[in-house]
Amino acid sequence: MTRAPELRAAIIGAGLMGRWHADAIRRLGGRVTLIIDPNDVAREALGRRHPEAKLAHALDVDDVRRDALVAHVCTPVATHPDLITALLEAGVHVLAEKPLTERAETASPLVALAERRGVLLCPVHQFLFQDGVRQVMRWLPELGAVRRIEFSAVSAGAVATDGVSLDGLIAEILPHPLSLLTGIFHVPVATTDWQVAHPTAGEFRALAAVGGAIIDVAISAHGRPTENMLRVVADGGSARADLFHGYAVRHGPTVSRRAKVAHPFVLSAKNLHGAALNLMRRAARRESAYPGLRSLSRAFYDAVANGRTSPIPSSQVIDVAIARDRLVEMVRSTR
Repeated sequence: MTRAPELRAAIIGAGLMGRWHADAIRRLGGRVTLIIDPNDVAREALGRRHPEAKLAHALDVDDVRRDALVAHVCTPVATHPDLITALLEAGVHVLAEKPLTERAETASPLVALAERRGVLLCPVHQFLFQDGVRQVMRWLPELGAVRRIEFSAVSAGAVATDGVSLDGLIAEILPHPLSLLTGIFHVPVATTDWQVAHPTAGEFRALAAVGGAIIDVAISAHGRPTENMLRVVADGGSARADLFHGYAVRHGPTVSRRAKVAHPFVLSAKNLHGAALNLMRRAARRESAYPGLRSLSRAFYDAVANGRTSPIPSSQVIDVAIARDRLVEMVRSTR
């Protein structure tokens, strides 16, 4: 990572995610040098947390280029194409909240523009950078042939009750499982033959078969309690990553009456142990929410400082965007 004086960042969008991006920058030893938001209350509130930052009502790329190394785009997705285009044209590296754009047809030109301008563009697919997900990746060679990959999200994020808004939540969450599938398991999600169930607004399930594995992606806006989980079932055991909290547990392949009786107790003990260690780790580094965001930000800054490629490869960005388009269109067709 670059030295703290060189790690200068602009925050574009001072809402909830803007606050967490700014916190990640500070925890990494950097400085928030510019905060841009048309909302006076949000902009000034974040400015009080980062008093060294300049405050601006609207984007001026000359200000960003002069004051920052990277721009963190934390605005609504509809604003992304114009904002990101202006930043890339100005030669600014961009870390943008997901989804990168509303449609793949607008994401591809941004990726191409970043490559032409010699700057990095990275969407915030932070689950790939969580401790728990990385642990699952280390376990995969030992687990053997993967038979099932399950992603389950039960979200309390729906603030409206109309069907369009509820299905919009599905579209907002989809980059998470898709990025995990392409980033960990190298599943070509854009060309996978998906089957979708959409019984009511805000409820979604997609199934696919890839190689010898079944992929199951389930998203619910109504169910409770909240959940965000990745589970891998393989010939040599299984692994489960808690994506809300950022830790993982593993279960062996032993099959016996004794193992069957002991399973719920072993499962509970492993979850308790994993959750407790994870809580202590996160408390020590003061990471109270959004595990993986800080690690992704660190990887992005390292890539910028050392002239490497983005921590999320361009091919994965486009693959996820195309797959998301297909699945969202399938949801619309069943509405």
